[in-house]
Amino acid sequence: MTRITNIDRIDITDILNKVAYILDSNEYDRMGEVFADDIRFSNPGRLAANGLPELITAFKSLPAPSLSHHITNILLSGREDGTVETRCKALSQRADKSMAAAEYTDIIKKTAAGWRIAFRTIKPL
Repeated sequence: MTRITNIDRIDITDILNKVAYILDSNEYDRMGEVFADDIRFSNPGRLAANGLPELITAFKSLPAPSLSHHITNILLSGREDGTVETRCKALSQRADKSMAAAEYTDIIKKTAAGWRIAFRTIKPL
């Protein structure tokens, strides 16, 4: 099982939070700062993508992206393969001002550029 150091914990938590800031500012071309090149992304009924270019295109194509994302209740677990599994809750304010809640499950891997999300699945709550 991967041992998660305090520095890793801070870096991974920063990555999870940084996703929200990138999405909220619609700076989709910066997604490589948080997602791996080979990202597999699944948000059933809303968005799915395989690979960073496809993910960026998918987000740019959303007709009404959420306005604000809030990440809470972050849990980190080391895995045998050197990756880290994370789970967290997310709240987002939609374009129509309604609120949506979800649970994110991520697999995060260490790359030459630092920790990056390699797999994300979103489960609406």
